[in-house]
Amino acid sequence: MIYRFLLFIFLSSLLAAEEQELVVRLETDNRLTPVQLIPIEAAQSALPKDYVRQLEEVLRFDLGHNGATQLTDKPVFYRIACEVKEHHISVRLFSSDGEEDFRLGQQYLSGYLSEDRKIIHRIADAIHRALFGADGIASTRLLYTVRTVEEKTEYSEIWQSDYDGANAMQLTSRQAGYCITPGYVPHLPGKQAESFFYVSYKTGIPKVYIASLGEPIGRKMLTLSGNQLMPAINRQRDRIAFISDVTGNPDLFIQEFSPEKGGIGKPRHLFSARYATQGSPTFSPDGFRLAFVSNKGGSPRVYLMNIPPQGTPLKEIEPILVTKVNRENTAPCWSPDGTKLAYCSKTKGVRQIWVYDLLTGVERQLTDGPRNKENPSWASNSLHIVYNTSDAGNCELYLINLKQAKAVKITSGAGEKRFPSWEL
Repeated sequence: MIYRFLLFIFLSSLLAAEEQELVVRLETDNRLTPVQLIPIEAAQSALPKDYVRQLEEVLRFDLGHNGATQLTDKPVFYRIACEVKEHHISVRLFSSDGEEDFRLGQQYLSGYLSEDRKIIHRIADAIHRALFGADGIASTRLLYTVRTVEEKTEYSEIWQSDYDGANAMQLTSRQAGYCITPGYVPHLPGKQAESFFYVSYKTGIPKVYIASLGEPIGRKMLTLSGNQLMPAINRQRDRIAFISDVTGNPDLFIQEFSPEKGGIGKPRHLFSARYATQGSPTFSPDGFRLAFVSNKGGSPRVYLMNIPPQGTPLKEIEPILVTKVNRENTAPCWSPDGTKLAYCSKTKGVRQIWVYDLLTGVERQLTDGPRNKENPSWASNSLHIVYNTSDAGNCELYLINLKQAKAVKITSGAGEKRFPSWEL
């Protein structure tokens, strides 16, 4: 069946492998800024000292995995001092000459870890902004699916968590059907995402749905008949790309879109190739180009195309092949800065994460190790990537960045975690 190939794009063969540390092979930039985090002063805290230590560990994780700072216990140019008094935490950033470079006023701590983690993430982002003049990613969120099997019945629900895997919360119920490939509807400037889209087999065949994060009850986005898979929405929030077999072949389509109204007008048939299957579209940040997967050359590879004007004949559309090193490449994701594509590529029999540099045309392997890795998704800083492993007994989410060499496992527990999507 043609849909076995479509699912193959997302779900690789389950191969058991001995657990091994995942090491980034991409050429890294080790110019991290050393910072010293002084243990949080809690002598006047109304909160238990063990609880304060938990909050300190959250801050250490944020500062140790932001791709910009490197924690050290030795005196260095920048020192961070935090103090908890009663139910409030304050933060000061000092340089080595004793000058106070940054102060964050008292932030209220509720004593509930799920809420106070958000405060610590905001502190980490504020420190990042003070040091580098750019927003951090500690306050961002992830969507992903959790697959479980009960009494031989398979379920797949959508979950949301903090960027570090904490505060995980189930969004969809089993009444939503078997759900895959969730993504945030891009948010308006200065706001967090308010809705998400996904594919569900609720009616027996895959359809694209949209739902509010506050009330995650899905409604169909598209009226097109046939199977609908692998949706992607552009940053401008006015177009959705997806795969459909309405013409008899899994082809690439695009449609005008509104977060409030869903699909607008009729979808455009954007690309087709004889006897070929297309998949996994991803928009460029400016919304003018698409990267996608096609096996029109015999094996799945990533292609790039400008979105043609309305009415352009299909036969005149010639996408450009960008992945040439390996024969099997899937699940591309365009970086928010527009300079890179992350994708999954079969490398010596194992699926690894690779990065294609759109400025230089160079493909580089990012991950190594025996476990299959799939579905990369960029953070808003175009530096961090989240992905899932995909082996029997080990389908978890991992976080990496292009400056630090170790991937960090951020999920655990029951169920197979797949299809991570980062809030931009």
